[in-house]
Amino acid sequence: MTQVEAPETIEGWYVQHDIYTVQWTAWRTLAPEKRERIIEDSAAWLREQAEPEQGSSAFFSLVGQKGDLLLTHFRSHLEALNQVKLGLRQLDLFAYLQPSYGYLSVIELGMYELIGAVQRKLSAAGLEVGTEAYEAAYQRELQQQKEAMRDQLFPPIPPGRYQCFYPMSKKRGETHNWYALPMEERRQLMRGHGMVGRKYAGRVKQIVSGSVGFDDWEWGVSLFADDPLVFKKLVYDMRFDAASSLYALFGEFFVGIRFEPADIGLLLSGQQPQA
Repeated sequence: MTQVEAPETIEGWYVQHDIYTVQWTAWRTLAPEKRERIIEDSAAWLREQAEPEQGSSAFFSLVGQKGDLLLTHFRSHLEALNQVKLGLRQLDLFAYLQPSYGYLSVIELGMYELIGAVQRKLSAAGLEVGTEAYEAAYQRELQQQKEAMRDQLFPPIPPGRYQCFYPMSKKRGETHNWYALPMEERRQLMRGHGMVGRKYAGRVKQIVSGSVGFDDWEWGVSLFADDPLVFKKLVYDMRFDAASSLYALFGEFFVGIRFEPADIGLLLSGQQPQA
């Protein structure tokens, strides 16, 4: 059986999405002064996470029955993400939170188009695949591309009042198996898939993060927008693209409304902060 070529990827921030359900009955039994102290401490902690030395965090009130709070964190390494988790668990607020869902990934840029161009460039330069000279030149090209794409690999969490997050994988069934397709066919499918997404430029910002080896699905997708209907239209439009209609599997979808750290008290009193 012919070995199918795996695409190169380059990675940026590590990403954690955490969902918590508030234990409302226990929370409401607290004396007002204790609730106020917990809210002040929680708001201070959220402010610290929003602007760390490296990375960023954003906070969302989850819509629907899948939970109450969606916390999204971008960090430079796993230890920093783990410290976020440990820090939250030291807050008195955590006694009233029940973890409902979590997802670990790392911002990833696929190199389908670029790798083809790099391979053609090295071939034109007379370098032979498999030689030390070829591999050294190839790695230099990858490093240069990573530097050129730094803003895409290490962005702040995008603005937007709403976030839609969902995990997804590619099919590996008997009829449709993404991982058995030749590189050029996958390249063409991803090119068409990208064209669909570009129609929504300026209305939605997408962050794709790889999770192979990190979590139960293969990618996490985060969409940020000021109009939540854009999520529906974009995902629906992409379902008709062959990369999705034939080869995509989708997990649960989570939609949240952004809030500022100072608004945590409003949420915990049952009020929706104003935009």
